[in-house]
Amino acid sequence: MSLLPPTISQIYAKAMFDPRPTKTIISQKQLAYALGYPMDWRVERTVMIEDGKKIIQDRIHALGGKKNQTKYMWLHHEAAQKAALLFEKEGTLDPTAIEDGNTNGNNKEKETGSHLLPPIARFRKGEVVQVKYEDKWWAATITKRPKKKNDDEFYYSVVYHGDSATQDDIAEEDLRTGEDPSELAVALGFDATWSASRRGTRFVIQAPCGKTFPSKKAALKHFRDLTAGDSAKGKKRKASEKEKEDAGDPPWRRDGHDFIGRKMVWTFQHKASARRQITIEQVGFIEGYIDKADTDKEGNPGYVSEKTGKPASLFHVVFEDNPGHPYAQYLLDHTDVEEFEILENLLPPEEPKAKTPTSSKKRRR
Repeated sequence: MSLLPPTISQIYAKAMFDPRPTKTIISQKQLAYALGYPMDWRVERTVMIEDGKKIIQDRIHALGGKKNQTKYMWLHHEAAQKAALLFEKEGTLDPTAIEDGNTNGNNKEKETGSHLLPPIARFRKGEVVQVKYEDKWWAATITKRPKKKNDDEFYYSVVYHGDSATQDDIAEEDLRTGEDPSELAVALGFDATWSASRRGTRFVIQAPCGKTFPSKKAALKHFRDLTAGDSAKGKKRKASEKEKEDAGDPPWRRDGHDFIGRKMVWTFQHKASARRQITIEQVGFIEGYIDKADTDKEGNPGYVSEKTGKPASLFHVVFEDNPGHPYAQYLLDHTDVEEFEILENLLPPEEPKAKTPTSSKKRRR
């Protein structure tokens, strides 16, 4: 048995054909060092088995230098070893720095041969996307050019369609291609001049005039009224038709809850322009509710909470007509809210006004 330390070639051969995958950054750096690569280079090794044989695949990763944080990658060791030699000679893999210092005009010897394509952002400014938030996808539009971090990571700024709220620094992995608002509106039964977006399990629909509807039912009613023509304007619907439409499935309960008839304040954000958001506050009456125990004709829960994913009560709020409001054109007709939203915005009950006592005695002349 030899007591001599292993030679460099023996260490190299053992590392080159080690059948263990490198699953951590430390193990990747250790393998790279054993294979003679510069400090902090990494060898990402995967091992596959085909027809009973182990197949080793390596990817060699590196940064360009202290002042060059560009990421490089090679799919085989021949190209990576040439780049490592270049790195040892030049101290960088930055092509511009190498060209500036090149005096013999032989640029081919200075190429890094990286197999890593330049990073490209998946989404662009103005593109409609969906953003993952609390395990749900929300419709939004990208408002700025993506910011690049760590050379190959992109972060985005968006404005949400449902409430016009904004958010910055969203990682690319939390975005996916969204639905075109006009195409979604057409799929829901409107024409291409309307727009629609998803808000969890519900839709937020906007008419061409800018009026926003928090429910598909209300938006369709408005759409039908508009498309019915001028001859239909001013005509009263039959009471039976109105009752049938208002009934719903399940129908709204009009009594039996302490919140019925109470007032609440509802505040939301509206995107008035590309750079301006306004906060709108409205006061409404709670006119109906669906109990968490209610079911539709097929036996499904009347409403499933977007917050808990379980059957919950849903309340129908109708807002006061306020033509003098500074943002009257953006006001909602009504909205449907959950119980926790009611509790956060409920106004105290109004006390009946005290009657002024009147005297039955006549004043003497």
